[in-house]
Amino acid sequence: MKKLIIIIVMLVMFFIPIKANAKVAVRENRLTVIQGKFGTKVKWDGKVIRWYDFNGNVKLISERKLTERKLVSRKNRFLYIEKITGRVVNNYLDGRTTNGSYISYRCMKGKVHKGDVIITYCVYNPYTHWVDDVDERYDVIKRKARR
Repeated sequence: MKKLIIIIVMLVMFFIPIKANAKVAVRENRLTVIQGKFGTKVKWDGKVIRWYDFNGNVKLISERKLTERKLVSRKNRFLYIEKITGRVVNNYLDGRTTNGSYISYRCMKGKVHKGDVIITYCVYNPYTHWVDDVDERYDVIKRKARR
């Protein structure tokens, strides 16, 4: 009987929308992160994409300021969202970021062309300390190249 009650309570907690005591942690372009009593929701275009049972700090940080040291020490403390600005440099959809790093835009085939400026948001998994553990990636075309 106790197990049944615990299961029902867990299901009710999972399906309760985060409204009471909710705060918007990040709102940028089409990305919204809402923190509430029962966790953190990541929304893209108003749709919930990811739910985290996480109540730590949410930080939107530029690619220049996000260091390996910060990523290694984030476990269960921070949800980092990296904002990367890049440009498509060839017809194979390879790109370069503002600090000169490589980024691929092949996932946007048919939508972007050489010269387009793209803003990419990478949501890092808050439960691990791995530097390459990106849960979600969102791309926004900032400026189309003249054709």
